Amino acid sequence: MFLLTGILVALLCVVVAAYLWHVRKAYNFFIRLGIPGPAPKFFFGNLSEIIKAKGRPSVAIQQWTDKYGHIFGYFEGHTPILVISDPEVLQDVFIKSFSKFHSRRESPFMSSQAKDAHLFNAVGLRWKRQRFVLNPTFSSLKLKQMSPLIHRSIEFLMEKMADQCAKGEPFDIYAYFKRFTMDTIWSCGVGLDTDMQNNVNDPYLLNSQKMFSPNIFRGIIFILTLLITELTKIWRMVAGYETTSTALSYVAYVLATHPEEQRKLQEHIDAHFDPETENIMPTYETVSEMDYFDMFIRETLRMFPIAPTAISRQSNEDFRIKDFGTVPAGTLIAVDMYNLHYNPNLWGPLDPHEFHPERFATNRHPMAWIPFGVGPRNCVGMRFALLEMKMLLVRLLKTYTLIDCGEKTRKPFEQLTEMPVIAPKEAIIRLQRRDE
Repeated sequence: MFLLTGILVALLCVVVAAYLWHVRKAYNFFIRLGIPGPAPKFFFGNLSEIIKAKGRPSVAIQQWTDKYGHIFGYFEGHTPILVISDPEVLQDVFIKSFSKFHSRRESPFMSSQAKDAHLFNAVGLRWKRQRFVLNPTFSSLKLKQMSPLIHRSIEFLMEKMADQCAKGEPFDIYAYFKRFTMDTIWSCGVGLDTDMQNNVNDPYLLNSQKMFSPNIFRGIIFILTLLITELTKIWRMVAGYETTSTALSYVAYVLATHPEEQRKLQEHIDAHFDPETENIMPTYETVSEMDYFDMFIRETLRMFPIAPTAISRQSNEDFRIKDFGTVPAGTLIAVDMYNLHYNPNLWGPLDPHEFHPERFATNRHPMAWIPFGVGPRNCVGMRFALLEMKMLLVRLLKTYTLIDCGEKTRKPFEQLTEMPVIAPKEAIIRLQRRDE
C-alpha cells in the first residue's frame, strides 16, 4: 500500500514538474524572440490585466501598445498572442504574404479541417471554396435585388420613428436599430418575414438579444457556440445584426453631438434626393455615388471600431519581422486597431481625435482603416452592411434631425461594454422634423 502511494506521489510530482517546465517554456516565448510585453502570471497569463481594464481587451491592448510599442506580446493563459500595430508589418501579414497567414485562430473545440468548418474558421482550399460560393451573394446585382427587402424593413422602422417624433421625448434609437437590422437579415438572408419591428416579444429577436445582453450568461452562450456547430452558425448571423445596429448607434451619436456635421450630411442628401418627397426610397446606384455619405460613415467607424480585437491571423510558416527576427509557425497575431485608427502619422495633419469625414478624401495607407478587416479574408458582408446603413440613414435624415439630449446621450458612450462587440447600453436621442 505504501509502495503504491509512493509511486502515485512520484508520478504526481513528475506530472507537476513537467507541467511547470511547460509553463516556464511557454512564458519564455517572447523573451527568446526579444519581443517586449507584460510579464505573465502563472496559469492565467495576462488575463488579470484585461479584467482590470473593465473586462475590455481593446483597452488593455491600447495600454500595452503605449508602453511597449507597435510590436509586443502577451499571454491568454499559456497561449502567446503577438500584437502588431505597425502598418508595414501588418500589410505584409494580411496582404503581401497572405499565403502564410490565411487562417484565423483555431478553436480548441472546432477544427478548421472539420467537414462542417464554416467560412470564419475554415482554411486552405475549404475556405477558398466557401468564399468563392458566398462572394456572389454580395455582388452588385444581388445587392440591387435585395434593395426592395431593405426598403420594406425601413418602412416599418420609419413608422416607429414617426410615433417617437410625435411624442417629442428622448428615446433609445439603438433598440429600434437592433430590431431593424435583425428584421433585414432574416428577410434578405433567410427569406423569412418576421414581426419583430412591431412585436418586441418576437422569439427571433429575443433569442438574438440574449446572446448579446450584458450579463454573465452571454459568456456562457459564446462558449456553447464553440462546442455546438449549429449554434456557431447562428452566432455568426446574429453577430452581423449586432455589428450593423451598433454601427448605426454610433452614427446616431455622432449626428446628435455634431450638429454642423449633421447639417452638412443632410445637405448632401438633399443634393441627391428631392427634399420635399419623403417616401421615395434611395436606390443602390444613387447611394453608391454619394461620396461624402461614404466618408461620413467611414469616419464614424474609424473613431468607433465595433470589433477591434476580432481581426487575427495564425501563421502557417515561420516568418521574419524586421528588427526582431524569425517568429515560428503557429504564432497567433492580433491587431491593435485603435492605434491604427488614431495614429497621427496615418491620419494627420488633422487631429485623429476630431471628427472630420473629409480626411477620407486623401488616399491613406491600406492598413490605416480596417473595421471590416483587410485582405482576402475581410468581412464578406461589408458591402451589404454599408448599403443597409446608407439606405436607412438617407431615409431618416431626409425627414428628421437627431437632437442631442445632453448627459442622457453622452453617458452610455462613455461606459461601453465589449463582448463580442464594443457597444453602448443605449443611444438616447430626440427626433425633430426638418420641416418644423
